[in-house]
Amino acid sequence: MKVQVVAATFVVTAISVAAATAHAQGAAISVPQTPPHSYAGASFGSPIAFGADWGAVGVGVFGQTLPDEFNGQQVSDDEDFDGSAALVVGLGDADRYAGLEVAAVTTSLTGSGDLSGQNDSDEFGESGGLSFKLHTNLPGGAAISAGVIGTSRWGEAEDQNESSVFANASKVFAIEAGARRLALVTTIGVGDGLFTNSIDDDGVNVFGSAALYFTRNFSVIVDHSGRFTNVGASVAPFRGQPLVLTLGAVNVGERFGSDAQFGGTLSYTFSF
Repeated sequence: MKVQVVAATFVVTAISVAAATAHAQGAAISVPQTPPHSYAGASFGSPIAFGADWGAVGVGVFGQTLPDEFNGQQVSDDEDFDGSAALVVGLGDADRYAGLEVAAVTTSLTGSGDLSGQNDSDEFGESGGLSFKLHTNLPGGAAISAGVIGTSRWGEAEDQNESSVFANASKVFAIEAGARRLALVTTIGVGDGLFTNSIDDDGVNVFGSAALYFTRNFSVIVDHSGRFTNVGASVAPFRGQPLVLTLGAVNVGERFGSDAQFGGTLSYTFSF
């Protein structure tokens, strides 16, 4: 399994929250809702149930430092950094019926990051896959979704990785902190493949995340993808512009003999 395929969940999720309908976060954080909406990230590795629907197109990148070893095998030392890039398109109407989020992800930016112990020769755009998420918004600032990550693969990703299926639910909770009103965005789900607790992708496992919003433009995140625990902070630095930057530590539990690594996502969503 390559690190870039795990990275695909990061970049698609980063775009999901940027492109998602604003009703849930707006219900919990008392701020003017003037489009385009700018919200910090709600997860750092796990998919959220909110997503893009008609009129939203997002682009994003994820980058991560690479460990020296993973699962007892040496990682390719040609590069010390790699990641993924994605284009996400929203269809449907998640408020009235259901939205469909379609993502095309290239699973390599530099051609490095082979965690199988074999050489990796794919360059930018030469390997990747598609991801789909069907989602609907519920009353009370909640949503449910089901999807698949890494299907219809091409290039080296076709032979090295399997698709992962998941279902999840997200909800926003308002928190009164004195004179301030904060928000907590939580997600819980179950999935196979990349969400399992085994490097062999066997069985199914629970994943989830929690993001505390101090304002709609800044959040801190704890995320467990089912395989890795990650922590991060996210900011939408320009009010009214859906540009989202999330930085943090990946695999803080140092699983599979790997040290914790630095990672980040940068995404922007266009509203039509």
